[in-house]
Amino acid sequence: MGFGLMSRLELNIPEVEIYSTQIQVRIGDINFAGHLAHDAILSLVHQIRAEFFFKNGWTEVNVEGKGIVVSDVGIVYKSEAFFPDVLFAKMFVDDISKKSLDFYYQLFHSETKKEVAIAKTGIVFFDYSIRKACSIPDSFLLALNKTKA
Repeated sequence: MGFGLMSRLELNIPEVEIYSTQIQVRIGDINFAGHLAHDAILSLVHQIRAEFFFKNGWTEVNVEGKGIVVSDVGIVYKSEAFFPDVLFAKMFVDDISKKSLDFYYQLFHSETKKEVAIAKTGIVFFDYSIRKACSIPDSFLLALNKTKA
């Protein structure tokens, strides 16, 4: 199979925006080609997600005593970014079930407004004391509902 026949990942940004912030491209985020590296996008969206948790009084391992695990990841690149660009980031939520949800991230260059990347992380709530998936804590669902209003 040639490259022309490979399917492409398509991520559609949901309607429910829950958080926005700015984040700077660090020198360590740059790859051999001189632009934002693919693995750095994942690190940046992790930073954005951790900020969202922190701003709500939680950590990723303590929301009413429960934590999260990332079950899947997808990234679609749209344009280049470079050190020390500042990116504007939006975070969205979708597919909320009893134990899991999807976070989507949209990164834009703050100066040019060009879209840099779209990413998705599948999140499963996890009880680390018994090493099993668990229900999403009520306070977390309540905070998501407040962002929808």
